[in-house]
Formats: sequence, structure tokens, C-alpha cells
Amino acid sequence: MIFQKRPLGLALVSCFLCWGLAAKSKEVVLGEKAYSKGAFDTARKHFQEAIDNGDESGDPHLYIGLILESRRQYAESIQHFRAAAERPMQKKFKKVAYWKMAILCRQAKLYGESLRYVDRLQDMGEKSELFEKIRAEAGNYQGPVAPTAGGATNAHLKKALALEKEFKEREEKDDDEAAELMRSIIAAYKSAIAEDARLKDYRWKIAQYYEKLKEPREAQSIYRQIWENSGDPSAAFKLGAAARRMGDYTGALKYFAAALEKPIEDPQLKFYIRLNAAQSHYGLAHYPESFAHAKVARRIAGDLEVKKKTALSLKRIYCLGAISVNEIDEEYCKFNKKEESPVFLNLIAMKRGLAEKNNDKAAGFAAKIYEKEAIDIDENEATMPAYAMSDLPVAIGVLFNAERYRAVLELTERFRKNLQGMKDFSGWRGVSFFALKEYGSALIEFDKIKNPTTSQMNLHLMSMAHLGDWAGIKTKGTVYLKNAKARPKLEANFRKLKLYAPLRQDKDFETWLKAATEPATPTP
Repeated sequence: MIFQKRPLGLALVSCFLCWGLAAKSKEVVLGEKAYSKGAFDTARKHFQEAIDNGDESGDPHLYIGLILESRRQYAESIQHFRAAAERPMQKKFKKVAYWKMAILCRQAKLYGESLRYVDRLQDMGEKSELFEKIRAEAGNYQGPVAPTAGGATNAHLKKALALEKEFKEREEKDDDEAAELMRSIIAAYKSAIAEDARLKDYRWKIAQYYEKLKEPREAQSIYRQIWENSGDPSAAFKLGAAARRMGDYTGALKYFAAALEKPIEDPQLKFYIRLNAAQSHYGLAHYPESFAHAKVARRIAGDLEVKKKTALSLKRIYCLGAISVNEIDEEYCKFNKKEESPVFLNLIAMKRGLAEKNNDKAAGFAAKIYEKEAIDIDENEATMPAYAMSDLPVAIGVLFNAERYRAVLELTERFRKNLQGMKDFSGWRGVSFFALKEYGSALIEFDKIKNPTTSQMNLHLMSMAHLGDWAGIKTKGTVYLKNAKARPKLEANFRKLKLYAPLRQDKDFETWLKAATEPATPTP
């Protein structure tokens, strides 16, 4: 029978793959049927059609890799096993792809890549004597080029691998000795690469150890080298994510855009680039662009197994963006009060009020945002995503329009450092400086407003009075009193407020006020 002619490993993997995989494309189902009958050419055709039609799972690549491997087309099979390993599949099938990559890359002397998959297998709990053999071979490998300095390169690599093994055995211990061990590993890898450029793949290891040491600048320096030398989109993502965490949203978006210009096979990488791009755009108050990236991230996430924390981050940015552009998904955008902080819930409720054009409702929730500190969601005690700081000027504008100046003062004082570089909505910055009794700064901001409201005119003039600029009040007051809507309130304040007593003592006060409040004479 034809089943007896198939390699045993191929048959076992086939059985595993046919069990319980949901939502398969039509082409994959046809390919599996042909594969189970031993019609490998027909099966390969169907699997290739699945790939061409946009199937983003790892299944068709894994099948094609198995077919090519059975025909001893090892170089071609590696390409498909690599693609399968970086795509969504059930955990047991991921292990198959990782094992194939570890073994076949070892045979091809691609030790850097083989060891990467060995690490992944160990992270999944796999154990094998083969792992140490691969490490030993990598340390002793001379390559096609004659070794330099009497084989010193291999000695450095061998040392790095030995130290790494020691570190893995004590990795759970967070102490000075572990940190020193990591620095020794970094130094050994750097020495190996310096003497043999063929080992440059180990720069990823160096960067990862810098991250473990919590030395982001050094890690970014290595990722930048990788990006500039190879154009690897994973390195661009790392650089962009680091920039986003530091609040450099513009810089982050440059890296994310550059990464998306590259061909990316790994849907997980695509997902994280889109998620981070959505957060960065939101941090710049680019709401339509943020929502566009969040929609793509949500679609990709449907085919991935993401952690609960990541799924919640996606939900936050998606729903904030959706509300901002009036495309709210009520069913998806329900938040659990036990999982979310009052700060975030008040923020999103404020944006709902704005979307509903209910300013009183929006102001009620805006006034509550200052009740607790806003901390980046990546931190353990997070209360609000850092990128949502872009909504604080909106909140201040809402409160200003509702004339809730005490709330403006409290909100501004709490988030002052974060607000300095933000856009000004509704002239909130001038009001905030006034509330903080920084009248000089308030004047500068009020002067920038082209069409001030009655309240802004009043506060502008009061700021001048606090600074004793009586001549400035007469000049600016003459302009403001020509506004029919503002005139009654401003005139009443000039006559009654204690603040303007020195102005009323001027012998020309009544003459000036009468001239300023007289309606303009119509032109004949």
C-alpha cells in the first residue's frame, strides 16, 4: 500500500496535523486530503495555492517543508520550515517546525539560526542531548574561511556558549553575580564577532542580554547596527518600541513605517508593529491614523494566541480610536471595572460624552481624570496608557468650556509636565496659567488666541490687571468691548471688581469706558 512507502516521521506528522485544526482554508483541506493519500505533488500544489491566496497560518508551509525534506531538498525545505515557525500554529506543531529548523540548520552549518531554535525549544520545556551537541559544534566550527588568530574566534564563541549554559542554570536568580555573568557573555560574543563577521547573527543575543540587564541604550545601539546592516524589520520594531516607551512617538513611527515597507512573514511581528503604531499615533492625537492601525492589529490578532494583557492593550487603543472617529463597536468596547482603573474609565467615558455631543456628561468625567496619577500601561501599577496623555488637553478644553476652572487648575497641576508640549484646545493653556497665578505666561497664551471667547477676554484683561498693565488693559479692552456679546460682562467687571480699582481711579476712566462701549458708527 502507498502508506507503507512514506517515511515514518512524515506519516506521524501528517496524523498530528490532521487533528482538530479549526478554520482551515479550502486549499489546505484539499492539500491534507491529497497528502494523506500520498499524492504529494497534488498536495504541494494545493498548499502553494493556500499561500498565494493569503493563508497566514503555518500549516501549508510546514506541509511543503515536510514534502521537500522527504525528497532531500533540504535547502528549499528550510525556507518553508522557517516560514512555518514564524506563523500561528498549535503549540505541538510549532515544536515540529522548531525541531526541523534546529536540525536542518545544524546540517547546513547555520549554527546561529540553529541555536536560536534550540533556545525556543528549551523555552517550551524541550530537553535533549542534541542541544549541547549543537552548541559544541557551533563552538568548534571553523567554516570555509581559514580561522584567524589561531582559532581565537571559535574560542570566544565557545566561551560565550559555555557561559550562557551556566547562566541558564541560574537565570532565576536576580543578583550581582548573574549580572556579571551576562556582561561576560556579551563580551565573549562581541569578541567572537569582532574577529569573524560570519558570527554577526549573535548580535541578537547581545541585545537581548542588554535588555535583561535593563540597559536600553546599549540594546538599542545593537538593534540599530542590525537594522542598518541587514534591514531586518524585527530590529526596526525593537527600535520603534523603545522610542515609543520613551515618549518619542514621532521617532517610533519612522521605524514602524520603515519596518512595514519590508516583507514580513511573521504575523506576530506585523501585529506588534501595528499595535505600537496605533499607540504612537494616538500619543500625537492622530486619531484616524491610530484607528486605522488598530483595526489591522485587531484583524491579525484573530489568528494569534495573544496574552490577556496584550489583548487588553489592543482593546484600549482600538476603542479609544473608534470613539474618536465615531466608529464605536459597542459589543467589543465593554470594559470591566475590576480590570480597568477609574482613570481610564473616566477618560473613555469623557470621550463617549464628546462623541454624543453631551458636553455636561463629558465635563463630569473629565473632572475625575485627575483623581489618580496616570502611569504607562507597561508598568505594574498602571492606571492609564501613556499615549492617552494626548487626551488631557481635550479634557481641559471640555472643563474650560463648562467654566469649571477649579477642575482645570487641578488637572493642569497634576499633569503639567506631560502637557507642556501638547496642542492647545479651546485656549486651555492660558486658562491653566491664569489658574496657577502665572499671569505672564497666561498673557503670552491669550495673545495667541485669534477668536477668544468672552471668558477668555475677561481672563486676559484680569491677567494684565494682576501685572499692573493698565495701559495694556485700555488698549486690549477697547478691542474686546467692541464685541457685543462680551461687552456687558466686561463693562460690569471694570466697574465692580476690586482688581480694577486702580483703573477706576484714573481721571480718564469714564471717558475711556464710554468711548470703548459706544457702538461703532455705521459707515454711510
